[in-house]
Amino acid sequence: MNSYLVRASALQGYRDTVLELGGDPDLLLAQAGLTGMDANPDAWFSYSAYLQLLENSALSTRCPHFGLQLSARQDLGMLGALGFIIQQAPDIRTALRNLSQYFSHHLQGAVVSTTVEDGFTRWAFTAMPQLNAPMYQQSDLAAGIAVKVMHMLHTDWKPVAIYLPHSAPADTRPYRKLFDCPVHFDWDRTVIASDARFLDIPLNEANPQLHRVLESHLRDLQTSFPNDYRAQVSYLIKQALPTGDCSIERVSGFLSVNKRTLQRKLQAQGINYKKLQDEVRFEIARNYLQETAGSLTVLAHMLCYSELSVFSTAFRAHHGVSPTIWKQQTGVAQAPGA
Repeated sequence: MNSYLVRASALQGYRDTVLELGGDPDLLLAQAGLTGMDANPDAWFSYSAYLQLLENSALSTRCPHFGLQLSARQDLGMLGALGFIIQQAPDIRTALRNLSQYFSHHLQGAVVSTTVEDGFTRWAFTAMPQLNAPMYQQSDLAAGIAVKVMHMLHTDWKPVAIYLPHSAPADTRPYRKLFDCPVHFDWDRTVIASDARFLDIPLNEANPQLHRVLESHLRDLQTSFPNDYRAQVSYLIKQALPTGDCSIERVSGFLSVNKRTLQRKLQAQGINYKKLQDEVRFEIARNYLQETAGSLTVLAHMLCYSELSVFSTAFRAHHGVSPTIWKQQTGVAQAPGA
């Protein structure tokens, strides 16, 4: 079982697409264990669950080109900061390089790359080899979004050929209509070929200063959320805390594994879920105590403790002193009435 994650913004337009095709998005999301995920675009969840959701949606709506349909409702906005930096790049070459560099901030289960040869640019979307999930709809979706984004960056850009890693469907008309170029099937990955002369055309909306700021921001994000299982689980615990439920059942649900599998994979790294949960909670607690004069009751609620006394007891057991004493020892005054 792999542990690749994808931002929930990948569900942009999903609900409307399914409804348009006569399907039930709530039922499909529930079957994939993703109920409510489309309401929080900055959340992360299992990439394998997402791939299965796309496949199930195609089957349920009887639309074999569901990925193409969904791509019509997705755009750079779904990529968050990554989408902004692409828009602010000085030229298409830099935009594609940024996409390759920071793609893992949006999706960890695939890589994108660009090569130039014989006057042609070949942009490729390649799934990680450990994935054990259907890629048919994702391949179509990636190609559809990429073509749409490139058109947005420069209205004169167009693909000269599209290569997809699945067999040709019975009806290829939706592909010909969307891409307006030769489409080849049974390839080893998703590839879009275009004229390399477009690479160095300046982008009119580029803001060099904003581009530098965004690039620094994305580098920091990559550092804070690496492709490491323990770090991923820590991040997901932080993500779950505001919901009031940071249980192992909820976090394992984000990863589309059962809690025993999650525990086993953490134990392989020398830690159990409860200890990791405490590490995350106490890290947040220390930052809160050092940097604010806020209420301890609010802090306990933030960290999913049932009441202040439970948090205080846990904090004292971990640090040897109460939160109030620890706060005083670090030199930050306690708020009145806290």
